[in-house]
Amino acid sequence: MTLCFDIGGTRIKYAIIDKLYNIEEVNTIQTPKNINDFKNVISNIILKNKIEHIGFCVAGIVDYGSQKILHSPNMLFLNNFSFKEFQKPNLHIEVENDANAACLNSFRKYKIPDMIHLTLGTGLGGGAIVNGKLLKSSISVFEVGHISATINGKRCGCNNRGCIEKYTGVENILDFAKKHNVYESLENIFSNYSQNKIYKRIVDRFAQYLGIVVADLINVFGSDLIVFSGGIANNFDAFVETLKKTVQRRSFVYRIKPCKFAVDDNPSFAGLLGVASIFNEGLYG
Repeated sequence: MTLCFDIGGTRIKYAIIDKLYNIEEVNTIQTPKNINDFKNVISNIILKNKIEHIGFCVAGIVDYGSQKILHSPNMLFLNNFSFKEFQKPNLHIEVENDANAACLNSFRKYKIPDMIHLTLGTGLGGGAIVNGKLLKSSISVFEVGHISATINGKRCGCNNRGCIEKYTGVENILDFAKKHNVYESLENIFSNYSQNKIYKRIVDRFAQYLGIVVADLINVFGSDLIVFSGGIANNFDAFVETLKKTVQRRSFVYRIKPCKFAVDDNPSFAGLLGVASIFNEGLYG
């Protein structure tokens, strides 16, 4: 059994997951706004459940050796915090980036040794499996959302300009829509793209930017599968054709060896299940 935590900027989800990936119960609480409250909340949950395997996935860059969060853009209070503070005798703790955890969950399901998982939402996150192993160094890598899409583009929270996630993120899509006097929800725009030329232009622009980065990733990794999750991925049918056309045009590797595209069928629990797989599959020893 593993006590798994998915720590986001707004909410923390946690659950006990067994070796068959059955989820006993998912609990959701508001994410504390300071480090002391955070430590107290997590410590109390650990104490209450008395489980030896504890896994965390966090929206931020993880240093695996120290189990520190080097940078978490939406939870600055976690910067330089080490999850080793929760270490007690007989506890085994693992910490992973949230997008990497979602990638591990996709690998658990598909068992494809060369694949990529991309999360589409406020930003653009992801993870890569290469030769059957999660791509990582001493820190969690694959900050795909911060690949530059243009030289002098929009300012990003990472302090770069022109990061691709500034063109694929929800906020940017809605800002672009407003420039065309469209003030509908993202869901409504994507759901009705085939009935409105302006809606289609908005969706196609997003799909083209996403296609650029997917084409780049395929050229680099030669992956056999790309899995998408996140809120925008719920509208996959609206943008998949433009995505494929863009990838076909921009990736010579794709033209030689086309890969498959899929949508995560259970994205709400992807992080939790991915963390559980670290223990269940013996991934990190």
